[in-house]
Amino acid sequence: GNFSMANQPKKYKKFVATAATATLVASAIVPVASAAGFSDVANNTHAQAINALAAQGVINGYPDGTFKPNKDLTRSDVVKLLGKYLVSKGYEVPADYTTVQRFNDVPVDAKDQELVKYAALVKDAGVFKGSNNNLNATNKITRGQMALVVVRALNELNGVDLVSYVAGQDFDKEVIDLNTATKEQQGAIDVLDFFDITKTPNYKPNSTTTRGQFASFLYRAINTDFSDVNDVVVESVTAINATTVEVTYKETVEDV
Repeated sequence: GNFSMANQPKKYKKFVATAATATLVASAIVPVASAAGFSDVANNTHAQAINALAAQGVINGYPDGTFKPNKDLTRSDVVKLLGKYLVSKGYEVPADYTTVQRFNDVPVDAKDQELVKYAALVKDAGVFKGSNNNLNATNKITRGQMALVVVRALNELNGVDLVSYVAGQDFDKEVIDLNTATKEQQGAIDVLDFFDITKTPNYKPNSTTTRGQFASFLYRAINTDFSDVNDVVVESVTAINATTVEVTYKETVEDV
């Protein structure tokens, strides 16, 4: 009959031969109705994500009871959001954040001490690298930059390299405007596409990111199960005889 690719599952993963036990267990996060009950969120498309993250203390609203889901995020906002999320996962703010400057443009005695604290954490965790070591904290974060920092945070938290993993997968890409992003951003956007963390064909890498959009991205990202992504790299599989194969790993593997 007429065989068409359309009948195939949208994203199918290549079979990976590995004897290692899956050490990555996704932390299931149950959405909780937010005690905050933001006055401007109820009918927003990002309401579920906003309320769930607010219940976990990862995001906050404003003193007047609003969340302002349509307000553009700055890089400073995202440093604090991802910093708080890392802390909620057991990371500690570096003890030397008051004495060792991480970014050229974030002095340790800056007025915004919350920024200084979380900037040190995200820099040390490899989540934010800065441009020529400038954080540019007050600049608005683009969607391409957001993809980068979210994927780096996921790599750090799960001990994986999602960009390399996804680059080795055969899947139908939904995003059609990848070429407007930088090379590095393209790899991260592919990760968001592969795991359905982004669900739009026009990703718009150079557009700004709203608080509501970021909440949805972060919520989907932290509820994605990455246990299929094994950080064990198989270097070679050699047949010794008809019934035995020898598998060589790149690094020492525990628990095989």
